[in-house]
Amino acid sequence: MFQINYANNSPQYLFRTAIQPELVEDLRNTDPHATELFIHGKTKGLDLLASFRQLTKLWIHSVSQKEFTRILNSVNPEMLYMYGMRVEDLSLLGNLSNLHVLGLEWNPKAMQLWDLSKNLNLTALTIKGFSKLRDITSLAQAPNIQLLELEVDHTHPLLLETLQPLKELKQLTYLGLSNIKVADESLQPLSELKGLKELAISNQFSTEEFAKLSVALPNTTCDKFSPFVRVALPDGLDLMVVGKRKPFLNSNKDSVKMKKYEERFRSLQEAYKIELEVRGSRNIHLKDGVE
Repeated sequence: MFQINYANNSPQYLFRTAIQPELVEDLRNTDPHATELFIHGKTKGLDLLASFRQLTKLWIHSVSQKEFTRILNSVNPEMLYMYGMRVEDLSLLGNLSNLHVLGLEWNPKAMQLWDLSKNLNLTALTIKGFSKLRDITSLAQAPNIQLLELEVDHTHPLLLETLQPLKELKQLTYLGLSNIKVADESLQPLSELKGLKELAISNQFSTEEFAKLSVALPNTTCDKFSPFVRVALPDGLDLMVVGKRKPFLNSNKDSVKMKKYEERFRSLQEAYKIELEVRGSRNIHLKDGVE
């Protein structure tokens, strides 16, 4: 059974990107009993992959659509990490029934994901550098995912309509969202992830959205669930005010501003607590009326 240690959620740990096996240039010179392989799209002897029946962990660099198809038609690993993809059609990933951990990084072609409903064993998924990705609806088909990372580079933010599909991922314990822009600007779907232990998210939503989510997820660790985040920047700036388009401050010189932002954050939290209490009371009354 493939085991994942979620104590360290970084992809470098999960996918051992610094200590993967030596790159194989020719599979004809490789032990067919190998359980781990690191190949690229131009590796010779790719037709032999189907004979590597004990293969459980596979790293792949630099693949075209044709090479992607050729490789995935021959393997069914428990861990797969792919970097440097020119692949628009990802549908073959849906055939990997053994997959527990999947990392996909840097793919400027794909605009949508694949049917994840058959990846029943998938518990950890990292998607980075998919600059054209717009639709994450199919993520709702993967309810067993415990760790999810969605991230694009700093020059090309991930542009999504909504985070609604993520509310179906009830098993999530770690969620990473970095450099994303959401059209409806709402974090509300994440409020349904009651089992979430850690949220790592960039400062690209309003202060109100972060304040509300901090109330909805009291057992979740997130540095944006407080008025400020500690940073280290030039000119003595050491605090980032939580919320998009908010300033950086100096904790020694900007005490008045700090107090203002803190009071604002706490007032938003209190207002949302009251809103939830009223909503809960109303639901109880409606239920009693029906009964």
